[in-house]
Amino acid sequence: MTDQVLDDLARRVILDAARLEYGDLLEELPEHDFSPEFERKMKQLIRRADHPARHRLLRTGQLVAALVALLLLLTVATAAAGYDMWRMLAEWTAEKITLAPGQIEYIDPDDLHIPEEPGEYTDLQEALTAYGLNRSVVPKWLPEGFVLEELIVDNESNPNLIVFASLYCRGQDTISSQISIHLEYDKRTHDNFGDICKDEGDPVPYEAGGITHLLTTNAGRSVALWANGPAECFINGAVTTEELKQMIDSIYE
Repeated sequence: MTDQVLDDLARRVILDAARLEYGDLLEELPEHDFSPEFERKMKQLIRRADHPARHRLLRTGQLVAALVALLLLLTVATAAAGYDMWRMLAEWTAEKITLAPGQIEYIDPDDLHIPEEPGEYTDLQEALTAYGLNRSVVPKWLPEGFVLEELIVDNESNPNLIVFASLYCRGQDTISSQISIHLEYDKRTHDNFGDICKDEGDPVPYEAGGITHLLTTNAGRSVALWANGPAECFINGAVTTEELKQMIDSIYE
């Protein structure tokens, strides 16, 4: 088998393996040049499988080559695609994180029930319901001992935003939650989301209710940031990561 044939076969095995995994999505993946070292090993593998003494192992050799190629592609493409996917949801630095443009579905104020004067509410869900918001954004579960200390509804500071902020306390421990409802308005040219402080490191995605929540920490406190329709949602609390996930899960129960 000539080197040219080996080159063509190695690349065909690599691409065929990718198509088995990605199908039509392959066209959307960025181009990737395989390293000379990897292609050399691929050709060696195929050459060994093509040796007359190994004809009976040809099928196995080709399968191994395909699996090796697939593993490489999955490692490279999944890492890149996953990182890009998170970057589509949010933008972050070592110190701050914010939702990326396009993550909010702005809502027409006429589709809500905005009172002329804010009322008094017993909990966050009651306040959101009073305003006509039917998205699932409020945790139904909190770690034992946390009770609502303060609830603020602000629809006056920014004419294009309604902010629902709540504070829960358990002794010296606190959990703060903020839900900002973005209103559609004339001549809107760009998104304006809040900056959330965070510790160094990339956020970790957590899926629940068909929504991707980005988890991080700030001064050791657990933090979650996500979007759901017109709602920009944020939790910061003196809870463990597992407790934060449990809170998020309870939103969609």
